[in-house]
Amino acid sequence: MPVDTTIKNCRVVTPKGIISVGLAIHNGKIVAIASDGYLPSANETIDAKGNYVIPGVIDVHVHYGVYRPFEEEIHDMATAPYGGTTTVGSFVNFGASSQKGSYANFFDRWKDTWEKNTVVDTFFHGGMTSQIIIDEVETNARRFGITSYKILMTCKGDEIAIIGGDPVDDGFLWASFKSIAKLGKAGRIMLHAENIDICTRILPTVKSTGRQDLAIWAEARPGFCETLDVIRAISIGKITQCPLYFVHLHYPDSIEIIAKAQAEGVDVIAETCPQYLVLNSSSAIPGALGKIVPALRDKMCNEELWDLINKGSITCIGSDHCSTTKEMKKDLWTAAPGMPGLETFLPIMLSEGVNKGRVTLEKLVEVLCYNNAKVFGIYPQKGAIEVGSDGDLVIIDLEKKIKFSAAQQHYKFSDYTPYEGWEIKGWPALTMVRGKVVVKNGEMLAKPGWGKYISRSFG
Repeated sequence: MPVDTTIKNCRVVTPKGIISVGLAIHNGKIVAIASDGYLPSANETIDAKGNYVIPGVIDVHVHYGVYRPFEEEIHDMATAPYGGTTTVGSFVNFGASSQKGSYANFFDRWKDTWEKNTVVDTFFHGGMTSQIIIDEVETNARRFGITSYKILMTCKGDEIAIIGGDPVDDGFLWASFKSIAKLGKAGRIMLHAENIDICTRILPTVKSTGRQDLAIWAEARPGFCETLDVIRAISIGKITQCPLYFVHLHYPDSIEIIAKAQAEGVDVIAETCPQYLVLNSSSAIPGALGKIVPALRDKMCNEELWDLINKGSITCIGSDHCSTTKEMKKDLWTAAPGMPGLETFLPIMLSEGVNKGRVTLEKLVEVLCYNNAKVFGIYPQKGAIEVGSDGDLVIIDLEKKIKFSAAQQHYKFSDYTPYEGWEIKGWPALTMVRGKVVVKNGEMLAKPGWGKYISRSFG
């Protein structure tokens, strides 16, 4: 009996090396890895044409529903596979869709919205925004498979009205960490580390300059503010034995602190994002369009972050995608923070990382696929090309060049890109989710409804 699909004439990339083998997929799973001549017969055979095949990218850091309700961003939820992403770690209760009450009141709506309208899989990160959620961590893990939560350490003072949720003081951190720690290694708290007390003091002075450039925004949110909160969170993490995950780290000093804590046995992970690797405060982007938090730093930080990836100090990368429009970004000081990045996540890493010799393909698979799956409890189902893993695969053409523009994106709620006019070298030729080809040569072949929610386990 033939299998569903075989992929031949390909070079399979794993964190440990590149091997010339073929793949067989049946019922959504990888069932054989062998030389082309030893693969079983198949209903369909895909010729990879000598290109590299990597596991489907896992973007563990995606925001939907920040500036509009979760359900309104249905269209944007379907854009992930254009860029080679097959699994998304989506935050479900921040911003416009934020809820401080029990997840029992909202989970089915979140899950149904996803599964009816997308073609890629997801797991949900919760938002640690209230005492109710702190109290229900174990319940949410057992009932809904949610084992990771994000805390915005900036949620204080005037920021509370912007972010939503209870004030995040040390007591809130301690109680949240204690609750997550009950999940053991399966649980993880995700932290936006940035000392807002100092940023708030700085803001009036820098704002009074009237400047609108990226460099003044960097002055308003200094890098050392991240490091200060990294130190604070690690200290509480040691006391509570809570696994930590710092999102969108952009300041090398912060990562040095994390590396030291790791050497002392603390369970702590460092994540960065492509924008902090390739954009900086001198980039040719209008300040309001480039307004993100934390702010972009300088070129030296770009290069140091690449080095820290290669050293293994940064082990995960996510896009921090957040749909925003030009209309929302007319003035630097009132602009909504955030930028689109989901579709360009893998292409930018291929173009600026692999093709410019900053990282190997093996390292790229490690930090975009394998580590992301391991850290968030979905390996070996996701993040690997192994027998028994889901048939989530991307054939990449490292030689393909595209002069990129916002017009090539598929978002409904983002009409710009920070990479306008860039020549991007390296692009997904085919994206497969659970054995189904969903995008080929830039054309969507799947219909909404193929995507599934992944429930994570603990205990």
